[in-house]
Amino acid sequence: MKLLVLGATGGIGREILRQGLERGHAITAFVRSPHRLDDLRYRVTVVQGNLMDANALAEVFAGHDAILSAFGPTTLRPSTLRRDFGCALAAGMRGSGVHRCQLVSAAFLFRDIGFFGNILKATLFRGMAPDMAGMEAATRETDLDWTIVRPPRLTNGPLTKTYRAVGGDLPRRGFFISRADVAHFMLGEAETPAHIREIVGLAD
Repeated sequence: MKLLVLGATGGIGREILRQGLERGHAITAFVRSPHRLDDLRYRVTVVQGNLMDANALAEVFAGHDAILSAFGPTTLRPSTLRRDFGCALAAGMRGSGVHRCQLVSAAFLFRDIGFFGNILKATLFRGMAPDMAGMEAATRETDLDWTIVRPPRLTNGPLTKTYRAVGGDLPRRGFFISRADVAHFMLGEAETPAHIREIVGLAD
């Protein structure tokens, strides 16, 4: 498959590149800072650009089978970065003719995330949650073949392939998942779609 990865310099994005190459896919990484890909930049097609530029996204998206977004700014402060990105992503896809996309969101947007999860959502993540929801809405309100992936706390643990995926909810007592396992799910979903136009909770 021809896959395009956004947020390729982050933990999940780099795992998508590594695992995708191992699975024989042709991968394009659309990044702002190519040098941050290290040695991976010699093994994939690298296009430098601005993730908020819908016209640039449309141009680079064209001809790909699926767009996999691991874009996720780490700021906890109130912002519109994620929502703005979601709008640019949706516009870029409409302009490119590509319909299949996946994007990483966060488990705290599920309604039932437990006592401590609700406390964190109301405190630590209170500035991030509306922006993350805005990013999702920008994609969900289109006719694209989207899948939204909502993992809980991410770790740098190994690829286990033993994680759980549940449509519309977080797996019971699901507190962690490795970035490698999130990437594994997204690649599998690109190859054999099972959750089109669905929000999926992932956890160990």
